[in-house]
Amino acid sequence: MEQIRVNLTLEREVWERLGQIVPSRKKSLVINQLLKAEIERLIRENEEKALGLAFSQAAKDIDRQAAINEWSELDTEAWS
Repeated sequence: MEQIRVNLTLEREVWERLGQIVPSRKKSLVINQLLKAEIERLIRENEEKALGLAFSQAAKDIDRQAAINEWSELDTEAWS
């Protein structure tokens, strides 16, 4: 994995609390893991919002609802 060196600004209290629970040589690793988890959470949150919007728009689409209703009748017939 390629690494890049960065310069970040953190609140002093955050840095001090991190130092209390994470050994000096492990801070970069811990910060990297936390950022990965937060990035994944944000991506998932954005995807859920986009899907919710798409479903909402699809539910309002009269033509789409008509097509779904046509297929639901076929599905019911096949199971009888």
